[in-house]
Amino acid sequence: MLEELDDENSEEEDGYVKVSNGFKLPEKIYSKLYPYQKEGIMWFWRLYEGRKGGILGDDMGLGKTIQVISFLAGMFGSGHVKNALIIMPVSLLTNWEKEFKKWAPEIRVRNFHGSNMKQRIDNLAKVQSRNGVCLTTYGLANTCHKQFSEDRYGDTFTWDYIILDEGHKIKNTANKTTIAIRAIPANNHFILTGTPIQNNLR
Repeated sequence: MLEELDDENSEEEDGYVKVSNGFKLPEKIYSKLYPYQKEGIMWFWRLYEGRKGGILGDDMGLGKTIQVISFLAGMFGSGHVKNALIIMPVSLLTNWEKEFKKWAPEIRVRNFHGSNMKQRIDNLAKVQSRNGVCLTTYGLANTCHKQFSEDRYGDTFTWDYIILDEGHKIKNTANKTTIAIRAIPANNHFILTGTPIQNNLR
């Protein structure tokens, strides 16, 4: 059974709630989460401890986005990660930006999207050099995967997390987008989908 965050055993410290050894969540977020969302966040944490990827297959409307943002807020606050790349359909970009501002405004969030190439590159460089979260689309992850794989000096850049929203879009391992995304270096991977599939997460 997945371990759930235990309200009785959690400890508050400096605006954070300690929910496990080495992992804490901002109290302002923790107090608003449903029990099943807290359980999902603890599951994310256990995957991180075990150096494993995972698929969150909750139904639409159960707050997959909120669980991810809450987990990342805890990971940034606990000092475990410095950056994350979230890849999604273009229709979801605005919603992710809005939810980050609502739930974790302290996290630097930049998007890699739009026709202004200089702005895209500047946004990516800020996240890579100053820490934060980069939001982009499957189309740009495909065509610009080399940029996501290197820093501004051309050295290999490894993301702490790559998270795929509506990740069932990469179920075909021979698809160019799937191949491109798998080539982007990352220590951890998550897939979010309302249609769980069997994928090899590495």
